[in-house]
Amino acid sequence: MTMNECDKMMSSLGFSKTAIKSYGDAIPFTSRKLDIMKQINLLRVEKASNSDLFALFYILSIAFLVMLVRFITFTQTGDSTMVTIFTSLMIHYLQLLQNSFNAISFLISVTVCIGTGLLIAHLKNENQYG
Repeated sequence: MTMNECDKMMSSLGFSKTAIKSYGDAIPFTSRKLDIMKQINLLRVEKASNSDLFALFYILSIAFLVMLVRFITFTQTGDSTMVTIFTSLMIHYLQLLQNSFNAISFLISVTVCIGTGLLIAHLKNENQYG
């Protein structure tokens, strides 16, 4: 079907070009494009800042593991003085280390619980794109 045939069919049904145009112009239209683009850019900036924090966490954990592995391999090279010093430090500070790890474990648990609650509240109250 060509455009001329469509125009003829529309005119036979009683529609004219000016009536259709005036009807289309009477429909109120407001573009939310700028508001949607602002929200997308805001989410993009938040995501970038969160990814920096995650990258820092991974870098620090990898650096700590490398340091730990180097220390373990250094103590296993046969230097008995280092093994003796390391063992005496572990025995002397064992209770302090255990209390510290218990406190760190408790803080991590509290942080996870609070973070999960805040994330649920944020996602529950979020109005995506208006």
